[in-house]
Amino acid sequence: MESQCEQEVRGFHAFLRDWLAGAVPRRAETFARFSGALDDALEVVSPLGTVTGREALVNEFEGLHGALAGDADAFDIWIENFRCRRVVGDHAVVVYEEWHRRRGARSARLSTALFRREAKAPGGVAWLHVHETWLPGLAPEGGERFPESAS
Repeated sequence: MESQCEQEVRGFHAFLRDWLAGAVPRRAETFARFSGALDDALEVVSPLGTVTGREALVNEFEGLHGALAGDADAFDIWIENFRCRRVVGDHAVVVYEEWHRRRGARSARLSTALFRREAKAPGGVAWLHVHETWLPGLAPEGGERFPESAS
């Protein structure tokens, strides 16, 4: 399950990068890579302490397709230092750093995520909970939420 979670974290964020850049088509079946990976009861705690549920997150990101299309060469998202902290039955807790680059400025957050094995999810695991905090000295100017300056 550790490998499956790591592949999901990396693949999910690669999809986000491509979705925001408009590099994938804006179709329901394409966006299902995002929405289909999220448990119905998902909550994400942002680095600013805001709690967002699945429905709000899906609505927000569906509307951000191509929001950074003009910055495709100047924008990137990647994952570093992935670690699986614990696997218990069909659940896993993972920790990773999510890095962003936008017009030369970098930001990074430390994320802890809880997954459950889910055959219907695109990566075989569903996101149940995510808690993020800025890495010291790596919050973006103004502490914006993801994606920086997309809105």
